[in-house]
Amino acid sequence: MRILAIHSDFIEIEPRERAIKEAEEIELGKKKIEECVVVFCAIEEKDEKGIENSAFEEISSICSQLKCNKIVLYPFVHLTSKPASPEKALEILKELENKLKNSGFNVFRAPFGWYKAFTIKCKGHPLAELSREIKAEKEEKKKIEKKYLILTPEGKLYKPEEYVFKEGEEALKILVEKEVFGKGEETGKEPEYIKHMKRFGIEWEEMSDLGHMHFGAFGNILFELIAEYSNMLAHSLEIPVYNLRGTNMFNLAEKPVREHAELFGDRLYQIDTGKRKLVMRYAACHQQFAILKDWIISYKHLPFGAFEVADAYRFEQSGELLLCFRCRKLHMPDLHVLCKNMEEAKEWFFRLHKKIYEEMKKLGRDYVSIYNIYYEEGAEKFIEENIDFLKKLVEYEGKPALLCLYPKEVKYYWVLNIEYHIIDKMNRPREIGTVQIDIGNAKRFGIKYADKDGKEKYPIILHTAIIGTIERYLYTVFDTALRKEKPTLPLWLSPVQVRLCPVNDSLLDFCEEIADVLEKENIRVDIDDRSESVARKIRDAESFWVPLIVVVGEKEKGSGKLAVRIRETGEVKEMSIEELISYVKERTKDYPFKPLPLPRRLSLRPVF
Repeated sequence: MRILAIHSDFIEIEPRERAIKEAEEIELGKKKIEECVVVFCAIEEKDEKGIENSAFEEISSICSQLKCNKIVLYPFVHLTSKPASPEKALEILKELENKLKNSGFNVFRAPFGWYKAFTIKCKGHPLAELSREIKAEKEEKKKIEKKYLILTPEGKLYKPEEYVFKEGEEALKILVEKEVFGKGEETGKEPEYIKHMKRFGIEWEEMSDLGHMHFGAFGNILFELIAEYSNMLAHSLEIPVYNLRGTNMFNLAEKPVREHAELFGDRLYQIDTGKRKLVMRYAACHQQFAILKDWIISYKHLPFGAFEVADAYRFEQSGELLLCFRCRKLHMPDLHVLCKNMEEAKEWFFRLHKKIYEEMKKLGRDYVSIYNIYYEEGAEKFIEENIDFLKKLVEYEGKPALLCLYPKEVKYYWVLNIEYHIIDKMNRPREIGTVQIDIGNAKRFGIKYADKDGKEKYPIILHTAIIGTIERYLYTVFDTALRKEKPTLPLWLSPVQVRLCPVNDSLLDFCEEIADVLEKENIRVDIDDRSESVARKIRDAESFWVPLIVVVGEKEKGSGKLAVRIRETGEVKEMSIEELISYVKERTKDYPFKPLPLPRRLSLRPVF
């Protein structure tokens, strides 16, 4: 905050016209204040709540020296080149005004947000003109005092330190030890999956900021398939789902944007253009909510969903960055489901809960969950009022869940936020999926619907990324692959599903014929036409985790039967082309397809 204090014989102020849309409602007319200290004030964007305390001390000191008890607070944005938002500036000015009044000063505050004519007469003595830059004393960030409980499928609650872990609850124990007791810290060892991701062209981008990734040709097809699959999952719900798209940066001067950002935390990715301070979105919330606020919605339209695979930005600490798990740019398949009331929200929350679990089970993995709870009346009160609902969620999981109870003072927009964790190959909990019950953002952004009586109401919004971010889903896929004796990606995700390895060049035309048939059936197939031995071709296909390898010789050409090497089981099965097609189709049913991203023949590809 910057101030200019002028000891005055008088100041006469006349508001003329509104300068900004946030201008205060006032009665027009001149106002003359005599024998006063006029304090011209500019609140700056860097000023945080609490700056009014430092300003109060400084202004009190000035008035004490001047032996003057009458103060005029005059908002004067021209003292700074980086002003705070109007809402923030007015809030701080009002708090400063009240603090001065409560200390016995006679205070008049000039209208905020108006062009004003003023006449001032300065007394002209040595202390009559004083300027100050006010800085708030730095407050130590208070640690959030969270409480933890363990809820069993039977509905019993335990303190973590008193809970006796049973056989089969190793994942829960690892999660509790890390979250509650701070055990199981990082080892510093590079995870094995990283070198395998690099083979698929998934790496850090060294020419960008830290924490940004790139995807080569094969990595990109993984990315595109997962993005499309997340879209299919959103549209598989039994409600209308609308795909939206927009920008990835928002103006912090806009009140709902700023308030939502403040709730998010201290890892905002910000851009200062000189004129505006922008926040990079950290999920699809800003854009979807900015669109939905202008929709005319009836109770008959609810529930419905809004979906976008949104690029999101989080300024993660450099020491915490981890390829495909913790990065500064990520892609969130963000689905928001708008519900009429809490009863409907709980119903759809449970459906999403099931969907999230079902998708992880398709990969052959399981989750262990943290139920984060925030409630204005106290988290314990929420548990008491919703114990049957919480029990239903945990019963579906079939194992206990960790409850994290947040104190009332943190002021979150959600009341229930489930984090779904896998335990990775290095025995570390890793959050992948999430779902939240949001009771605050509809009001914050002005999203309304008309009920059956025509009254305006705010919907409850469910937030979810069913499979997690695209990057974290990939992380899970690779972590899962490396748990197998022969690492293998799901067949629908494998960049090359079938590789044909002719024993000599005379069989290339026959391989092309096979490939033509497979491609018409939406199967990604390539041909290793290099002048290498069959053993080398098989070895290279194995190192690239190709799930189905077919060595093609004269025998295969003559019989019409193919010897198919199945990587996952190590078997070699004789199949006709039709049987091979059927094998692939059965295992890729209900998943998206993208064509091979590179030339069919290996000899025609660049070397990566």
